[in-house]
Amino acid sequence: MRFSVSFSVLACMAASVLAQNAPIVIDTPANPVQCQTTLVTWTGGSPPFDLVFVHDRTAEHHTVTSGNSFLWTVDLPANTDTFVSILDGTSHTGQSDLFLIQPSTDNSCLQQ
Repeated sequence: MRFSVSFSVLACMAASVLAQNAPIVIDTPANPVQCQTTLVTWTGGSPPFDLVFVHDRTAEHHTVTSGNSFLWTVDLPANTDTFVSILDGTSHTGQSDLFLIQPSTDNSCLQQ
């Protein structure tokens, strides 16, 4: 009995370590719209996370200290090609596919 309890604890610890070393997979945002919010989610990795929205040779950084999601106000103009890169607290990385910002009549979030 003692062996089975110890083995169970060891198995749980090993699963936890493997989960932390799993690759980070970002779910590419589907049709994000200019000046609206979109949920960016990912699996794997360990906090804190540094999310970087890369576009037009520039980057926008956001830090997420817990969880595996970020609610992003799409502050980029329509027809901007963008991708998300992520770096976790243990230096693991991930990257989304390229996506295109969709148009909107709302431009209140854009810098003039």
